[in-house]
Amino acid sequence: MIKGMPDIRLLLFSLYMLSGCFFCAHAQERRSPALAVKTNLLFDAALMPNLEVELPLGRRWSVNGECMFPWWTFSGNQYCQQVLSGGAEARCWLGNRRRRLPLSGHFLGFYAGGGKYDLQWLKEGYQGEFFIASGVSYGYCRHMGRNFNLEFSLGIGVLRTYYRHYHMTDHYRTLLWQNNGHYTWIGPTKAKISLVWLLNRKAKKGGAR
Repeated sequence: MIKGMPDIRLLLFSLYMLSGCFFCAHAQERRSPALAVKTNLLFDAALMPNLEVELPLGRRWSVNGECMFPWWTFSGNQYCQQVLSGGAEARCWLGNRRRRLPLSGHFLGFYAGGGKYDLQWLKEGYQGEFFIASGVSYGYCRHMGRNFNLEFSLGIGVLRTYYRHYHMTDHYRTLLWQNNGHYTWIGPTKAKISLVWLLNRKAKKGGAR
């Protein structure tokens, strides 16, 4: 071996390690979520369990599905919070689709959904066999780590429901119907601060999907 020249084996090993790091980093960059699972922290704070699933359709589009299912009664039927609802939303992600991470940044959406409810406070309550809401949404999703995002969104549209108003009697054991009616609301129909868990695809060797 010539004095002052590096060992050829050490040189080859160094090149091998550098190339491995490059391809590993490239594969990590190209990794994209196959699915996102979420929960709306605002509803969780109000004791309203909920779940969302978002499916990306490339880097520009995605489809989001959601459901909410609180089914509680409190203090011997003095308070009632029972809601079963679901909905879907189509989203268009804005900005440079080549530079940003999938399911992150700003988005516009169109949503629709419905469900049923029974809401009671002390002796007054309202039941709705079905309600429907539809509108447009704007949101921003911030990347918080390798597998987590934090999403903020607001939806504005129309909500329509048929309800029955009742009064509790007989020590909260009997519903006394008062009147029926329809109600329509135009304005904000949903707000979200959602914790997002990204389920990533496994990248193939060399960075190809």
